[in-house]
Amino acid sequence: MFANQWIRYVEDGPSRSVNVTAGEMLEYGNARWRIEATDRVSADSAAGRERDLPAGTDLISVTVEVDPTGTGPDGVPDGCTARLEESGVGTVTRSWSNASQGAIDLGPGGPSLTSCSSDLSTRYSFVAEFVVPAEAGDSSSLTVNISVPGVLPEYARFAVD
Repeated sequence: MFANQWIRYVEDGPSRSVNVTAGEMLEYGNARWRIEATDRVSADSAAGRERDLPAGTDLISVTVEVDPTGTGPDGVPDGCTARLEESGVGTVTRSWSNASQGAIDLGPGGPSLTSCSSDLSTRYSFVAEFVVPAEAGDSSSLTVNISVPGVLPEYARFAVD
């Protein structure tokens, strides 16, 4: 019984990464994906104060290009989840969900599209925002993990510059 539950857990969640280097495009989940840009804003900066970031945090914005002309019957992804993950030698892996869907209100000035959309059938970009501790990524690497429900347990793992 335990083994059966464990197998379902692994198969139903993002458990097999497809690693992608910075700037590289990947065909995954009925689309082509690429990280266009990343930006980091400190809570102490003018932009951080404008967005109401909590003290001691940074806002990491990742612009993701989605080209829904990839493989599949309609070429449009059925939605996606973006997470930021920090990992490295000797550190505990930490991860953060997209802040646009979280409990922290980031105030005005945010992006208009914050996740992928099954309504768009031409190339577009969205901006995933992550509120992280200020030291996140200092001694470890950051990746953006994108999962599409119909393709699980595989997920795309993009290196962040």
